[in-house]
Amino acid sequence: MSLPSSSTSSSETALIGRRRALKLSGWVLLFLIVFDIGVNLLFAYPPDPRDVNPNRLQMYFDYGRSMEGRLRRGTRADPKLTAPITLAGWYTPLVAVQREPKPSGQVVTIYGNSQSVRLADALQNSSLSYSARTVAAPGATVNWAYGAFLRDEGAKQGEAVVLTIMPSNLPMIRTMSAMTWNTSFAMPYTADVFELENSELVRHKPPYETFEDYASRLDDKAAWHEARKVFARYDSFYDAFLMEKTVLDHSTIVRLLRRGWAQRRDARVRQSSLNRRGFNPADDSVEIANAIIAQFAAKARLQGLVPVIYIVNSRGYGDQMFRALVDTLEKHGIPYVSSHLVVDPNDPRNYLPDSHFTDANDQKLANALDRVLNIELGQLTGPHQYRGAVQ
Repeated sequence: MSLPSSSTSSSETALIGRRRALKLSGWVLLFLIVFDIGVNLLFAYPPDPRDVNPNRLQMYFDYGRSMEGRLRRGTRADPKLTAPITLAGWYTPLVAVQREPKPSGQVVTIYGNSQSVRLADALQNSSLSYSARTVAAPGATVNWAYGAFLRDEGAKQGEAVVLTIMPSNLPMIRTMSAMTWNTSFAMPYTADVFELENSELVRHKPPYETFEDYASRLDDKAAWHEARKVFARYDSFYDAFLMEKTVLDHSTIVRLLRRGWAQRRDARVRQSSLNRRGFNPADDSVEIANAIIAQFAAKARLQGLVPVIYIVNSRGYGDQMFRALVDTLEKHGIPYVSSHLVVDPNDPRNYLPDSHFTDANDQKLANALDRVLNIELGQLTGPHQYRGAVQ
C-alpha cells in the first residue's frame, strides 16, 4: 500500500477548508435572514398613516426605506385618512397664517420654515406696530420660500416681506421636493427650482403643486413615472436608489445600507457648497442664493413692500451664511437680520435640542427685526446696523 503523497494531503486540507468556509457562510447567511425577518416583525412600522408616534427603533429601521415606498404607505387620496405630513407645504392652496391685527394695521409676512414661524410668534408677542403673517413649510429651503412669495397675493396688503435662508439646508436650494433630500421624513410637497443661465435666474416649476394632484399621480403608474422624470431633470438630489420603490424595501439590511448611502451623499454635497469651515463662492448653490435674494428684493420693492432677509446661522456654522450673502446685501442695499449679530452661533446654549433658537433668543431676533422695519418704514431714526450700503 502506497503512502499518501504531500499533494494529496494538501488537496484534502484545501477541501476541508472550503467546506468550513461554506458552512460558516451558510450560518452567516442564515443569521442575516433571521435578523432581517426578526427586525421587520419586532419593529414593524405602524400601518395607519395617521399614527404620528412610532417609537425610535421603528423609525430607525424604517429610515432607509425608499422614499417612494414610504410615500405610498403614508398617502391616502382622502385628506382625512392620509399622513398629516403629506398635507403640509403645498403651494396650492398657499396656506398663510395671519395673527391678531395690531392697532396700526401694519402686517409683515415671513416666508420659510419653522424658524420663520418662531420669529413671527416672537414678533407678534412684542411688536407694538406689526402683526406677523407666515407662509411656511416644514424644513423649507429658500427656493421654496421664494416660490411661495411669487404666488402670494396676500402679501401685497402688508408693508414688508421677510425671506428666510439658513446654511444647514443651503445645498438643497437645487431641489424640487423635500422627498428627494429629507430622508428622515416623507414630505411630498414641491418647490420651484432656479438655475442661472447667462447670469439670469431661470425658474422651473414642479410637475404638481397640490396634494390632490400628487395623490392622483402617485396612484397612476404612467403619470408618476413622468413626474419622476421631471425631478430627475431638475432636482440635483434625485437618486433612483434612494427614491424608487423595489422589492428590496422589505429588507432591513438594504434599508440600513440605503440610510448610510444617503448620509454620505448629503455630507458630500454639503462639503462642496457651504459647511462649518466656510463657503465655496463658485458653487452654484451659493450663486443661486445670491441671485434669489437680489430678485426677491427687487420684486418686493416693485410692489411697494420692504424686503428683509432673515439669515439663520445654524448652530456650529458661525457667520458663514452671512459671509456668503453680504456682498449682494450691500450692493443692493437690502435690509437683513443675521442671527450671528444677535446670537452666538457657536454656543450650544443658544439653541434648543431640536436646533431651534431658545425662546429668549427668538425674542432678541424679533426685536432686531422690529427695529429694522421701523427704520425702513420711517418710524424710527438712528444708525441702521442691519442694512447694506447701496452702491
